[in-house]
Amino acid sequence: RTLVNEVLRNSKVTSVHISVLVKAFSLVGVFDYGCGEGLLLSFLIQPYEDYPITRLAGVDISQEIMEIAAKRCQPRDHEKEYLRLSPLTVDLYQGSIDVADERLFGFEAIVCMEVIEHVYPPVLDKFFDIVLGTYKPKVLIVTTPNVEFNVYFPQLKYGTPEATLRIDDHKFEWSRKEFQEWGNAGSLKYNYSVEYTGVGKLKDSDPAVGFATQIAIFRDLQPEAKPIKTKFGSYEHVEKIIFPFYDEPDKNIAEILDVIHYYMQYLCNPVISYDETKRSHFRIDDLWSIHQIRLLCKSRDRLREVIGSSTEFTLINEEEMVAHREYKLDSSEEDKDESYTNNEIFEDDPGWPTDEFDSNEKWNDGWGDENCNNGWGNENCNNGWGNENCNNGWGEENCNNGWGEENYSNEKGQYSSESHKGGASAEEQTGW
Repeated sequence: RTLVNEVLRNSKVTSVHISVLVKAFSLVGVFDYGCGEGLLLSFLIQPYEDYPITRLAGVDISQEIMEIAAKRCQPRDHEKEYLRLSPLTVDLYQGSIDVADERLFGFEAIVCMEVIEHVYPPVLDKFFDIVLGTYKPKVLIVTTPNVEFNVYFPQLKYGTPEATLRIDDHKFEWSRKEFQEWGNAGSLKYNYSVEYTGVGKLKDSDPAVGFATQIAIFRDLQPEAKPIKTKFGSYEHVEKIIFPFYDEPDKNIAEILDVIHYYMQYLCNPVISYDETKRSHFRIDDLWSIHQIRLLCKSRDRLREVIGSSTEFTLINEEEMVAHREYKLDSSEEDKDESYTNNEIFEDDPGWPTDEFDSNEKWNDGWGDENCNNGWGNENCNNGWGNENCNNGWGEENCNNGWGEENYSNEKGQYSSESHKGGASAEEQTGW
C-alpha cells in the first residue's frame, strides 16, 4: 500500500512539475505522448492567462483508457460562465507511440511522462527517430522511475537477486546512469541539448540516491531546420474537445473605463472594512483579479494602458495605481443591499413580524409582549418566558415549571429566594 500511494502521489507531483516547466517555457501547444488516463492533460487544461496553452493532444494505445481521458478533459460547468481569454482544443487519439501521425506535427512541446518503461525494446528503439527525428518539437520532456530510489521500498528488495519493479507492467527501470546514456545518444543524433533533473523525495532520503522520478529536458538546437525523417502512419481519432472562450470584438478604451469605474465602486467601498479611511491606492492586480476586466483587457499591459490614458488615475509603477475620483456606490446598488432588510421579503413568513401584525398584543406564534400562546411575552404566557403566571415559562412569579424567583415548585423541592430547602443560597444558585 505504501508503494502504491507513493507511486500515485509521485505521478501527481510529476504532473504539477511538468505543468510548471511548460509554463516556464511559454509553450502554447503540447502533445502528451502516451497520455494514459489524461492526468497530465487535466493539469495543462487549466488556464494560464499569461502564457495560454491553446492546443493540446494526447495519444495512448488503449481505447478504453482514452475514453477515460476524454471524460477527464471535458470543460467544467463553470467554464461556460467564466470564459477563457484564449481558445483551447484537445485532440485525443488511440495508437502506438512507435508510429508518427502527420496530424500531430507542429507541436512546440512533447511530453512523455512515465511511458518508456512500459514499452518493449523494439518500440523504444524507434522513440527518438519518431519524436526528435519526425515530430521535431522545440522541447521534449521525458520522465521515468529512478531504480536507485527503490532502496526506500523494502518490498522491492532492491539490490538483491529477488529484486522486483515498482509496477508489474514495467519492462525495466533505469538507474540515472542508464537513463542519461540513453538520453545523450538521442540528443547527439538529432542535435538537441539535454539536461537532467528529477522530482519526488522522502523527508530523510539520501541526496546521493537521487529523486524518485528522473526527468530529461531536450531542447532543439536548430529549430529552423526541417525534420530528418518524414514517414507517417495514422492514429484513430477518439475525440476533439473544444473549450468555450471569450470571442467578442475588442472594446475601446472608453468602454473598458466604464467597466473599471463600475468595479471601483466596490473596491473603494468594501462591505467589511476595518479602516474608515477611503482607499485611493490600489494594486493593478486588484482590478486584474476581476474576471470581466481580464476578458476586456486580455493582458495586464492593456489594463495599464487603459488606466494610464485616464486623468482619473495615476500609475505609480507597473504594479500600483492611484484613483483620484471619490467613488460612491450607485444608488441602485444600495437599494439592492437595503432590500435584504426590507420587511416585504418576509411577507409570506409568519415567523417574522411585519406592519400588519401587532407585535405587542394577541400574537399567537411570535414574540409579543402580552397574551402570547407560544411566544416570549411578559404576561399570561402558556409556553413562553413571561414574568407572571407562566405554566411552562421562565416567569418571575408563581411559575410551575419555570425559573422564577419566588414560590417555585418543582416536584417536592422548594427553591424560592427565601428559605430554600436542600439547595444553595440565593447568591450561589446557578439560575438566571
